[in-house]
Amino acid sequence: MSTAGIDSSDLDFSGKRVLVTGAASGIGSAIARAFSAHGATLLLADINRDGLDAIAQELPNSTAFTYNQSDSASIAALADAAGQVDVLMNNAGILSVGPILEASAADVDRVIRTNLIGPMQLILAIAPAMVSRGSGVIVNTASQLAFTGSATRAIYATAKAGLVQFTKAVAAELAPQGVRIVAIGPGRTRTPLTAHLLSDKKELAQSLRRIPAGRIGEAEEIARLALLLASPLADYIVGETLIADGGYILE
Repeated sequence: MSTAGIDSSDLDFSGKRVLVTGAASGIGSAIARAFSAHGATLLLADINRDGLDAIAQELPNSTAFTYNQSDSASIAALADAAGQVDVLMNNAGILSVGPILEASAADVDRVIRTNLIGPMQLILAIAPAMVSRGSGVIVNTASQLAFTGSATRAIYATAKAGLVQFTKAVAAELAPQGVRIVAIGPGRTRTPLTAHLLSDKKELAQSLRRIPAGRIGEAEEIARLALLLASPLADYIVGETLIADGGYILE
């Protein structure tokens, strides 16, 4: 990285293999497009094969892998099939909304397994090779709700809070070995995952009242942050979760 300022090479991912999970839509597909625009070789993973094929056909130099984030064997198979990974965008997850007293044990297991255990297991599968090479970057997708919580989102917020803490602890272990781990904490963002919520006028109005920026975020804005954090420009950021939520947690 240039010490005099930002050099174009700082955002050049040519020759880098970037694995993006949850790549079929929303923030994941926006992240994939951002890295593609900067020369990365893309390894795109998702449970949604149709959506995955569509984004893979759109982006050059990409390979698609179907996997199940909640299944340990599927995660291990993905890591094996992907081969060398220079940057892991650990993004896949599911949204869970509903009163906590109406949640079943199966609901808890599904959300925690997909949003916390799955990302942890993928790191455990990918990171050893990074350590062996002495280089690598992992960016986890957490959430603003890891810091604020929210009614009807208790299980989701708990999973994302666990991912924030896992990011900190593993970063402390692996940074001395050349592997840098950080996270992003998106706020309310316009994606297919949130479309049903944002179409509810009452829900949208409540959200906007809490956001000083006065608007919902766009997936492309989160993707730009992910790109920056994975680049040499962020080499001294270790273990942190950078929140992009329009100021929601300030209220």
